[in-house]
Amino acid sequence: MKKIILLLSAVLLFGGRAFAQKDLTSWDIFRGKIIPVREMVKTEVKGGGITSYKLTYYLGINASVTTEEALQISALVEADTQEALASEAEKTGNLLTYALVEPKAKGKYHRYLCWQARPDGDRWKVTLLYLEGQATVEELKKMFEKQ
Repeated sequence: MKKIILLLSAVLLFGGRAFAQKDLTSWDIFRGKIIPVREMVKTEVKGGGITSYKLTYYLGINASVTTEEALQISALVEADTQEALASEAEKTGNLLTYALVEPKAKGKYHRYLCWQARPDGDRWKVTLLYLEGQATVEELKKMFEKQ
């Protein structure tokens, strides 16, 4: 019985963060539904190395995508801005090229979604970040200046 309780506690403690972004429309991007996982660089960092930035969790995706894929991703990120506590965004035509979104908090941490799309010939270089921590929007803007 103790083992079962211990196992359930561990799942709740460590598994909770993995599901924190599931309420976001853009969650499918992280799951490889738009960009195949083999075509993206995915980085996940928890704790230690990012605490100096007041972050506890970092999930990032970088990829080179077609205009069609960029528009699909852009639409999902833009949908997340509709339910957000705060957001700022820039568009070029129908394509969202920059967004800093603060979705509703889950638990004691702030959550952020950062998006950038830059033209690269006939493709787009895209970056999508999901962040959690105590950092404020102002602190994030200093860390991730638009390029």
